[in-house]
Amino acid sequence: MKKNIFIYSDKIKSGKTTKLFQWLAAQKNVAGILQPVIDGKRFFYSIVDKSIIQLEISDEVKIGLEKNDLITIGNYNFLKSGFDKAKEILLRDFSKDYHWLIIDEIGPLELNNSGLEPAISKIIKEKENFKGNILIVVRNKLLDTVIKHYKLEEYELFSFRA
Repeated sequence: MKKNIFIYSDKIKSGKTTKLFQWLAAQKNVAGILQPVIDGKRFFYSIVDKSIIQLEISDEVKIGLEKNDLITIGNYNFLKSGFDKAKEILLRDFSKDYHWLIIDEIGPLELNNSGLEPAISKIIKEKENFKGNILIVVRNKLLDTVIKHYKLEEYELFSFRA
């Protein structure tokens, strides 16, 4: 069995996405999504399309939204449509021949079968069909839970080489 799952884990707000953007600048043939914070709100960034997708919204904006396009966890309000677009991008990129597929990030929503699910489960289950490597970003407090939840027996911890 090919080991093509890598996990990049660090603390919340430790600059995981920023480090990935810096790493990306020197890479070729990379796809997937990152979750940058812009002006205090979280967005999805499609690596292939170089496009930004709105994810997090303020309390003021949520008032005019349909309930079915809102996912709230703690103090955060997310657009379901943002997750839907990100899932489309991940599955599209997974079906192609990239060297790396980045999934930033698996968190509490995914562990509760929301957010980027079921796309992440499909990618992990069918990882042998992907020729490249899959890089999953996980905050360190959730690392063991994510490994157990997704039954990740074969993985390697990812680190940036100087």
